[in-house]
Amino acid sequence: MRALAEKLPADLLPEVLAATREIQDESDRARVLSALPKKLPPDLLPEVIAAAREIQSKSYRVKVLSALAEKLPGLLPEALAANREIKDENFRVYALSALAEKLPPGLLPEVLAAAREFKDESDRANILRALAEKLPGLLPEVLAAAREIKNESDRANILRALAEKLPGLLPEALAAARDIQNESNRVYALRALAEKLPAELLPEVLAAAREIQSEYHRTRVLNALAEKLPGLLPEILTAAREIQSERDRANILSALAEKLPPDLFPEALAAAKEIKDEYHHPYVLSALAKKLPPGLLPKVLAAAREIQYESYDGYGFGASRGNQSGDRASVLSALASGLSQMPSAELFPLWQDTLHKLSLSTRPNLLQDIEALFPVIFALGGEAATAEVARAIVQVGRWWR
Repeated sequence: MRALAEKLPADLLPEVLAATREIQDESDRARVLSALPKKLPPDLLPEVIAAAREIQSKSYRVKVLSALAEKLPGLLPEALAANREIKDENFRVYALSALAEKLPPGLLPEVLAAAREFKDESDRANILRALAEKLPGLLPEVLAAAREIKNESDRANILRALAEKLPGLLPEALAAARDIQNESNRVYALRALAEKLPAELLPEVLAAAREIQSEYHRTRVLNALAEKLPGLLPEILTAAREIQSERDRANILSALAEKLPPDLFPEALAAAKEIKDEYHHPYVLSALAKKLPPGLLPKVLAAAREIQYESYDGYGFGASRGNQSGDRASVLSALASGLSQMPSAELFPLWQDTLHKLSLSTRPNLLQDIEALFPVIFALGGEAATAEVARAIVQVGRWWR
């Protein structure tokens, strides 16, 4: 019937409305009545209103009144009053969320009062978010209601939503976020706030981040801060070096690599050198190598030459935990572009020392390394040198047939 009602010509709609009012199942009747207002002429709307008022189920009645309100905004107070009488909280939340999008500003405080009556804090948070979208003037009261929510996850969620709308209330939102005991929820709130906070409040977020015991969660907040305020990078780098987990430390150092100014690269390299893990150490070096100031290239090249391939498959190729981003060739590849820009007089001795060191590795690993350094070979000898290297590789390959 609902699908039919949407397609019928206007002259048949009175008949459809009469048939609809005879439907015994209130759920079905409400569905059809909700579709009718889009098609009905104004003279039939009073009959639909009467049909809506005959529905005993308050949740279904609210649904129809809400649909009618798109043509008759004057029905919104009645729909809101009916909503507050719904006993089932889930239905009441669903209907109230839909109503909040249509209500005029004068009725939104009543929605806020209704939201504060919800026992389920998740439901309350959902309505508060809808209100925050609709009426900025209510934001201080919405924030106060959010702070009354005991469940930390729900409180963190509403704070994240409010961060979009709260430029004047951000200090209070930050204080509320810092009060969250669960670190995971606190991190979510802090990260969302970090994107919105003015520069003068970001040091407080950094202080909050350093209080986080979980190094994984601390890393996530530090990374969000690095995106927001380059001026904090020295302190963020210091905080990153305090992280004990080499995996988490490697992740934050790699994320910082693209943002660091040249004067902080020596400290970042020192931090990378402190990482002993065979996988995470090359991973950080690769990230740093792409942005290195020219003066640091020889130092990182020397560090790359010392990297040992972690393990080998049956053919001698480096397995490196199945990820080539953590091996020597990846670091050499990241360095190659910068190295190829160096003057030949400086580059050639580096190439000699590097080639000697790499030649002590297995043949498959040497081939990976040479491939990574092809830009350097081209910079030193042009096409002739690269062709000669290719011929040498083919010739040696024949020896091993």
